[in-house]
Amino acid sequence: MKQHEIEEIEKKLNYHFQNQELLKQAFTHRSCANTHKKIPHNERLEFLGDSVLGFVVAEDLYRRFPDKSEGILSKIKAYMVHSDVLARITETLALHKFLLLEEGDQKIRNNRKLKENLLEAVIGAVYLDGGIAAAGELILSLFDRTGYRITDPKDAVFDYKTKLQEMFQSMGMQPPDYVLLERRGPVHNAVFVTEIRVNGVPLARGEGRSKKEAHQNCAAKVLARTDSGTPLSKLLHEADSRFSS
Repeated sequence: MKQHEIEEIEKKLNYHFQNQELLKQAFTHRSCANTHKKIPHNERLEFLGDSVLGFVVAEDLYRRFPDKSEGILSKIKAYMVHSDVLARITETLALHKFLLLEEGDQKIRNNRKLKENLLEAVIGAVYLDGGIAAAGELILSLFDRTGYRITDPKDAVFDYKTKLQEMFQSMGMQPPDYVLLERRGPVHNAVFVTEIRVNGVPLARGEGRSKKEAHQNCAAKVLARTDSGTPLSKLLHEADSRFSS
């Protein structure tokens, strides 16, 4: 990693490393470390950063929402530390473009899980370099700057349906259909079961206490597969093959 890249990363983070080797390690993927044996990769930092992140967010929520129950605080925390949010923060700051990968693995740079892991590794590196105060300041600053520091508990909700629709639109396709398969239980406690379909081909099923919730759960299942590395185009092809056979 070149010095100008280190300086650019520090500017994005608004943090200056005393030990720049920690920064380099945070941005070194296992594939690169396997080739260059003397370079440590970032998985241990990721492990540490995950715990630091959870602690900082939990303390912040505890202090900012003194009248909220443990259940509500847990829901907000789960949203803020979710892989989707962490990946979006990484994307917003374009940190993943600095990740050191082996040449043959460049295609995984945009993998959502990889972006989440990178941010956690950065947090772990800052914690080791500057302590919990520095790590806490970094974490809350990143959430503030990217708009993911929840101020209203009602905002701690993922809109999976819109995100999936945007993916279809980017491919020049019409949004998928959500078909109600079943409604069971009494009116005051009904459960809705829906299926997401593309040109009549089913992709996933989901259920919820409302049609809206069931739709979101359907979309979340599809996105979970794309986030784990399966392109949406391949997922559609596989579903079509199963449906046709």
